[in-house]
This record gives sequence, structure tokens and C-alpha cells, in this order.
Amino acid sequence: MNRKHSFMSKKSLMAVITVAMLSTFSLANVNAEPGAGAQRSIEGVWKVTFAPRNCITGMAIPGAEFETLFTFHKGGTLSVWAQTSTIFLTRSPSHGLWGRDRGWSDYSFQFIHLRYELSGIFIGSQDANGTLVLDSSGYEFTAESSAVMLNTDGDQVGVACSTAVGTRY
Repeated sequence: MNRKHSFMSKKSLMAVITVAMLSTFSLANVNAEPGAGAQRSIEGVWKVTFAPRNCITGMAIPGAEFETLFTFHKGGTLSVWAQTSTIFLTRSPSHGLWGRDRGWSDYSFQFIHLRYELSGIFIGSQDANGTLVLDSSGYEFTAESSAVMLNTDGDQVGVACSTAVGTRY
């Protein structure tokens, strides 16, 4: 009987090892599949292409497109790096907030950065806000945004509007 017990233990051990190996390979294949497990959140790093437009007419401004990086942090904070294609001033990194508005696909965001002349003189800030819609794949979004430029006294000196497309990094 001792021998039969020993055989059953080895057989049970082999079954457990086989199941564990199959589970590991199955999980590895699911995680490696492109498009598998699309996130239903904007959390993460995104490459975003902005297309500035006229705030009154809505018409795109040709040649003014620029690339940015957005990081939507867990908990609702946002980091943005942006530099327009026309460099006549520089800006600090942008910091802000984001939140889910409705369902899994609709969000809003806002951020601020400081603006400087190329010589380093502080000239004010820029406050931006917008809405975005995450597509069903979880790997792209479209956004509409606007921004207000303020001088060092906090007076409005300009506005900007844009549409954007983001791709998950």
C-alpha cells in the first residue's frame, strides 16, 4: 500500500506541474497578443499630436501641428511636455488634473505651465483644459482643448484652441 501511495503522489505532482505550466504559457500568450486586454482608462503615457485651430472659425492653422507627451497618472494627476513648432518662447513642464466624466470613454483634463522668453525672462502662464474620448481599442483618443495665456499680472493676453489625437505609448 505504501508503494501505491507513492505512485499516486508522483502522479498528482505531475498533474499539478502540468496544469501550472499550461497556465503560465496561456497567460504569457494572452499578454503578448497585440490588442489584448485593452485598458478602459487613460492612465499611462501617450504621444499626442496637436493641431491648433482658430478659436472663432474652428479652421485648422496649417503647419502649426506639434507633438507632445501626456502622462495620466493614477489618482488623477497629469504631466505634459509640449513645445510648439514655432519657438519664440519656452515653457515649463505642465502639471494638471484629469477625471473620468461618463462611462469608460469620456474624460476631461486641465493643466498649467509657466511661459518664458528665450532669454529666460518670466512672461506669465498658460491654463489649458479640454475633453477627450478614448476609442474602443483603448490605444487612441481624440481631444478638443482650449488655453488662455496670462501675463505676469494674471491678465489674459491670448487664447488658443486645438484638436488632438493621442496614441498610447
